Amino acid sequence: MKKIEWLNHNLALLMMGRLLRSMAQGFLVIIVAIYLSKLGFSGVQIGFIFTVTIVVSLFFSILVGFFADKYGRKLVIIVMTVISAISAAGFLFTTNYYILMALIAAGTIGRGGGAGSGGAFGPFYPAEQALISESVKPAFRNHAFSYLSIFGTIGSAVGSLLALIPSYYDNLFNLGWRGSYLFLMALASAIYVVMVFLTIPIKENKNRQKRAGAFKISWGLVGKLSITNALNGFGIGFLGPILVYWFFIRYGANTASIGILYTVINIMAIIPFLIAPLLAKIWGSIRTIVITRLLGVVSLVLMAFMPTFLLASILFAIRMMVIAIGNPLRQSFVMSQAKSEERATVASLSNLPQQITSSFGPAIGGYLIDLSMVEMPLLIAAAFQFLNAVFYWKFFKGSVEE
Repeated sequence: MKKIEWLNHNLALLMMGRLLRSMAQGFLVIIVAIYLSKLGFSGVQIGFIFTVTIVVSLFFSILVGFFADKYGRKLVIIVMTVISAISAAGFLFTTNYYILMALIAAGTIGRGGGAGSGGAFGPFYPAEQALISESVKPAFRNHAFSYLSIFGTIGSAVGSLLALIPSYYDNLFNLGWRGSYLFLMALASAIYVVMVFLTIPIKENKNRQKRAGAFKISWGLVGKLSITNALNGFGIGFLGPILVYWFFIRYGANTASIGILYTVINIMAIIPFLIAPLLAKIWGSIRTIVITRLLGVVSLVLMAFMPTFLLASILFAIRMMVIAIGNPLRQSFVMSQAKSEERATVASLSNLPQQITSSFGPAIGGYLIDLSMVEMPLLIAAAFQFLNAVFYWKFFKGSVEE
């Protein structure tokens, strides 16, 4: 078997970490919203929890970006993972709405890891991006991010399958219907603990050039990325965890059917991640990103009007397949444009507007669904993601990658 020439010890550990984190988030993103609904909370209450989670994630992202470039990227990944482990374990001890909100927000539980996303994302990600770029030659950066997405997708697929447990094994440990949900929460906590031990051996370049000052970064690049990410964030806010609730309310889909859907999509998404570097070489990264984003918009609009869960699932799968191509390319592109000493900071600051704008979506989306305006969350998401594609092309069509 031919050895992958760019793969090394650091990248292998980072990819295993992505796989495990994505496995945990793969079932959390499916079960959390339904678990909260079964506890008796309304769509508005559930949406508000995810809105608070996004806001908390926003502040974490800022801290991660600045602290990672100054004190070490590995350190902040470990700290964020420990917080996630504690938060998931906290579900075992309470059903109080406000405590659950605090746990979900602190651990950014249910954020990322959805179908075809390439794995889990969260406030830790700017540090992970910088570590990956530091560990691979520029010529192979697209390949590294594509394979990272593949490992994340495999983890998400396994996690989606684990989300079937509540539908087939209730009353685990004689805890009633909550037993299977709590088992998965405990499993997520254990996975995060294993991740900590996987992260410790990663070797970080202690001699890399440090940022000259707290505010001396490429503000022009940050500004352009911030505008496009803000538009994308408005769209993401109406999808994500609230989309599981949308399937649940619109079609009566349970954790088993949604879990199977997400598993199939995650398995299929391996193909787009494999061909992403090839398409970038043929068309260029920016053109590839924009084309796939526009195709995703069309699929999302059609999905909003599908009369059955099967048809909606097919459109959802098509959408996730095409936008999956652009995910690793966007991550690689940002790292190619940022200076090595400011990569984590640029990644966190440019994602900040996305965190802010996406915080509006869950509560509004839940409210619209409660009003039986079930198509609106998806149509609003499509409109903003169309604008994202337009501005991305306007800002970066002439960019040259490193």
